[in-house]
Amino acid sequence: IIFVAFLGFGEFNILLAICLALIPRFIRSVYIAVHTEVEKDYIMAARLDGANDFYLLWSSILPNILTVIAAEITLALSAAILDITALGFLGLGAQAPSTEWGAILGDSVELIYIAPWTVTLPGLTIMFTVIILNLVGEGVRQALNAGIE
Repeated sequence: IIFVAFLGFGEFNILLAICLALIPRFIRSVYIAVHTEVEKDYIMAARLDGANDFYLLWSSILPNILTVIAAEITLALSAAILDITALGFLGLGAQAPSTEWGAILGDSVELIYIAPWTVTLPGLTIMFTVIILNLVGEGVRQALNAGIE
């Protein structure tokens, strides 16, 4: 919110703020997954066989942390949708000519007693989109885990 308020409105600033907010999450999860894989015995055996770091990363570590990356991407997409919606609700999102779920919710809050569907329909749309993204991410993670096992 501070980043968007400081730099001003616009889709690029919102995208940049959301990416900057989600980068530490990716870095932490990939860091933990890589260090978990590096400590395994087959990596040590490959190092003793003379494999270089790029080969180890590309052929041994990356395929095994792909499930972590896929899960983080889908969770980040749902978090990004919620963040963009929150910025739009507060009036810091996309401006008037473009439509946004958060802006629709923000504009229709004063109509909640007269026309409750103006708040309910965008809210349900946001909720179902985030739930579907999370379910798709869980399915991708399970499919990748089944492929590895």
